[in-house]
Amino acid sequence: MAMLATECKSNGNLFQECTTEKEPLSPKQVYLSRKGAPKTPSKLKILGLAGDFSHLTRSDPFHVRKHGSTYWTEIRAGITTFLAMAYILPVNSGMLSIVIPGMKEQLVCATALSACFGCCLMGVLSNYPFMLAPGMGTNAFFTFSIILGRGLPWQAGLAAVFVASWIFILLSIIIGRGLPFVVRLIPTGVKDSIGAGVGLFLAFISFQSAEGMGISISDPATLVALNPLGAGEYDAAKIWLSLLVLVLTATLFVAKIPGAPLIGILFGTAVCWIEGAIRGEAGSVFGYPFGSNGDRNVPQFHVYVPQGFVAAPTLAGLSGALWEGFGAAVDPETASTFWTAVATFCYTDFLDSCGTFLVVAKVAGLTDSRGHLPLARQNMAYLADGIAALVGSMLGVSTVTTYVESISGVADGAKTGLAAIVTGACFFLAIFFAPLFSAIPPLASGPILCLLGSLMFGSVRGIDWDDLEESLPAFLTIVTMPFTFGIGYGIIAGVVAWVVLQLILVPHRMKQGVHPFVRFRALWNAAWIDGQEAAEDKTDVLVCADADAMPIGASAAQAEPDLV
Repeated sequence: MAMLATECKSNGNLFQECTTEKEPLSPKQVYLSRKGAPKTPSKLKILGLAGDFSHLTRSDPFHVRKHGSTYWTEIRAGITTFLAMAYILPVNSGMLSIVIPGMKEQLVCATALSACFGCCLMGVLSNYPFMLAPGMGTNAFFTFSIILGRGLPWQAGLAAVFVASWIFILLSIIIGRGLPFVVRLIPTGVKDSIGAGVGLFLAFISFQSAEGMGISISDPATLVALNPLGAGEYDAAKIWLSLLVLVLTATLFVAKIPGAPLIGILFGTAVCWIEGAIRGEAGSVFGYPFGSNGDRNVPQFHVYVPQGFVAAPTLAGLSGALWEGFGAAVDPETASTFWTAVATFCYTDFLDSCGTFLVVAKVAGLTDSRGHLPLARQNMAYLADGIAALVGSMLGVSTVTTYVESISGVADGAKTGLAAIVTGACFFLAIFFAPLFSAIPPLASGPILCLLGSLMFGSVRGIDWDDLEESLPAFLTIVTMPFTFGIGYGIIAGVVAWVVLQLILVPHRMKQGVHPFVRFRALWNAAWIDGQEAAEDKTDVLVCADADAMPIGASAAQAEPDLV
């Protein structure tokens, strides 16, 4: 910036010759000239791509104190979330080993590494307590639908995850503000029901035998049935201990005891380990899997007792195997299946992450009055999710996504990305202590998921159940999630039902003299206005009376508006 300086010289006549030159302003003048001037947002900020890294500060790292939390609370909550997610180590590796045989140890290591990277990246980029790991829904789709069902080589399946992750990352960067805008276009009733749907989904998982309490079992006539709880029944002891953990944890919650989920998990794990160590596999009443009818000779039979403490990590033969599968993208026999898998991985990751972000942030109190996340941090969360999935595919696992078990950490007080980094650190340690962490029984973590599901169901209070246009899509959102075992499917069901209802009601509204798309317009206007408000730069302009009042070490360049 410069100012005009005029210099006049006499030419011997009645007139003077005046010349005007630009003189550069001093740092003080530049600084003061900015006083009160509104900041002009950069193109990055307009597109919603400007990240918010103000939490990376020495004075208050991760804004822990600003959010009313403490460092011990964040650390404890991170450990709690890890214990709630630790089941993914044996479960994900076991499921993927069906189609990737002979690499169980490599799959455990890859699962832990991908979760470590995803959690740490999310904590640094977004400062949200969102935890990531290979998704339970997508790994089932990867195993049973793509590899076993369609006959695609597992290397090609990993290549499909890799391509889908790149598409997700590019959409996060190119569309920028578009992804949060799409989230704002979700109808209010559907958005309010996502939390309840996820809660019911968690409860459904907790009732199952693989990752939960084993209360619900399959039945050929009714699909599901109650697992027998009588004395002498094979699964009864595990179920009763799970219910005891549930009651204990709920009591601690009501009493507002810090670390209630962690205490519950540790209690159930300790009882299971001690009993198994004393009685051994032959006499333990906590034998797995559920429903083996007391047959301890089945190959899968085991007792959750640590078989060791330390294991050497290895990724031999798994990491980088996806490069062998890219030929399926152009092979006429497999191209259709490959690109179908890419599209499915991409949109399910977005919808699952979208729903999880909204639910976890709302429970943590990190959203605004409309239930929205700050634009910059939300974009960073999507970007971190995509990069984590990309790295996961290179390590050798299916899509890495944000986990609803993040709610367990939030319930224990997590509010910042520090909790996510602690969870990531725990997953890193699990690489070396896999035998120990893999021995956390489902009977200890399952009750926590059930309790968290009940806490999340309160989101239905905001739904107008007397208005069928809102309540029916909301109801479909809630019930579709557990019945299809997918958060994304629930969101799709609710949104599609809402749109179809609005289209069917067009003639009725025209007959009443009302705009045929009145609710479409209201939703669009609300989403657009909210997006504009989110993009506004509300940072206070620094005002100084003189150069001495400028921050120490500040220069004229630093006095310029922040362009990113």
